[in-house]
Amino acid sequence: MWEELEKPNIAKLARDFRVPQGRLQARIEGRASRSERGGTNRLLSEAEEAAVCLYLKRLDTIGTSTRVPMVTGCANRILEKRTRFSGSEESTRPMKVGPTWTARFLKRHPEFHIRKQKTIDFDRKKADNQSNLLEWFEQYKSICDKNEIQNTDIYNFDETGFRIGIGRDQWIITLDPDRQSYLASSSNRELVTSC
Repeated sequence: MWEELEKPNIAKLARDFRVPQGRLQARIEGRASRSERGGTNRLLSEAEEAAVCLYLKRLDTIGTSTRVPMVTGCANRILEKRTRFSGSEESTRPMKVGPTWTARFLKRHPEFHIRKQKTIDFDRKKADNQSNLLEWFEQYKSICDKNEIQNTDIYNFDETGFRIGIGRDQWIITLDPDRQSYLASSSNRELVTSC
């Protein structure tokens, strides 16, 4: 609308559209909106953030579970390299991302999802493949059919184990929102029966 006017009356336009006059003036002069500008205090440039995204995608593609500290470490390494190659003095310490940087980074890149990676006994992890599972369920179905066992006659009873000396589940970053991730561990187990 103001493009058609040689000299627009900014005060009148601001009143008509109920917007701050200073903001309207800045937009007419070509300043982008806050949502288009992005953050003014971002440590990494767009190209550097794209490099972090490529790193995460590469790790996800090869099946490596990326943990949050790995993303933070990648960003800090980029900042360190930038400081080293900028020709600054050796005594200059490279900047580091803050404790909430990774959370803000993931919010800016919704293609990445945080999922919990659960620890699982190594033998169970090794046995977890599609052909083994299909074979087991086919045998199970044939036994149920042979003995005329109905679904209503089946109850679940399970044992659960407490791991000794093994780390807890951890949060990982992945492109797949439905990814089930398990971390193999060899451990001593004391089993407690529960139902």
